[in-house]
Amino acid sequence: MFELNPIMEFVIVMICIGGAAFAQSTLGFGYAVLLVPVLTLFLDARSAIALTQLIGLAVSVTSYVEYRPRTKIRSVSLIAITAVITTPVGAWVLLQGSEQLILICVGLGIGITALGSYLRSQMSTTPHAEFWAFQVTAGFFSGLLRGSVSMPGPPVIIYQHWIGGGAENIRSRMFAYMLAMAVPTTLLLLIMGVFTAQTLIYAIPGVVAVIIGNYISQRVRPHMSESLFKFCSTLLLLVSASALIVRSITL
Repeated sequence: MFELNPIMEFVIVMICIGGAAFAQSTLGFGYAVLLVPVLTLFLDARSAIALTQLIGLAVSVTSYVEYRPRTKIRSVSLIAITAVITTPVGAWVLLQGSEQLILICVGLGIGITALGSYLRSQMSTTPHAEFWAFQVTAGFFSGLLRGSVSMPGPPVIIYQHWIGGGAENIRSRMFAYMLAMAVPTTLLLLIMGVFTAQTLIYAIPGVVAVIIGNYISQRVRPHMSESLFKFCSTLLLLVSASALIVRSITL
C-alpha cells in the first residue's frame, strides 16, 4: 500500500471512483472489479471494499435512472431477495478475515468476472424462459460476492445472458437488479458495522465523482465502436489484476 498525505489520498480516491463509475456506465460492468483492486493500492483491503460497497449504491441509482429502456424492479425481485439474504454471510467473511484472505477473495472475484465474460461470449443467442432455481442460484452467489468483495454482478450477468433478449434489455435488467439489491444490502452492511468513519467521510464527494464519471460516459458511449468496447473490457480486467498483483507484492 502506498503511503500518501491525506489530501493526495483523497484526490486519488475520488479519481478512482469517478473512473470506475465511467467504466460501469460505458461498459455495463466493471465498477467494483476495477475500483476494489486499485483502491487497495492506497487503502487497506477492508476499507477499499467497504467504500466500494457504499458508493456502489450511488452508482446503481444513477445507472438505473439514466438508462432507457428501464426494467421494472419487480421483474428481478427473486434474484435480489436471494442476494439480500446471503449478503450478510459474505460480509462476515469481510469483517472476520485477514487482509491476505480478503485479497484472495478479491482475486477470486476478478477471476469469476473474467470467466463470466468468457461464458457470455460463448453462449447461444437463443433466449430461454425464466427459471426460479437458476434465479435463486445466481442471487445466492451474487449476495456472497456483494458482502465479501463488492462484486455481485458476474453470477447475475451470466444468468441474464442465458435468458437473452439483446444487449439493451440485458443491461437494463442488470441496472434494475443492482438497484433492487443495493438499497437493502447497503442498509445491512451499515448495521453490521462494515462502514467505518473514513468510508462515511468519503461518501458525499464520492457520489459527486460518480455523477461526473457517468456524465462523461454518456458523451463517450455513442462514439464507441464494437472493437473498442471489447478492447476496453479486456483492458479493465488486466488493469484490475495488475493492481491486485502490485498490492500483494507490497504487503
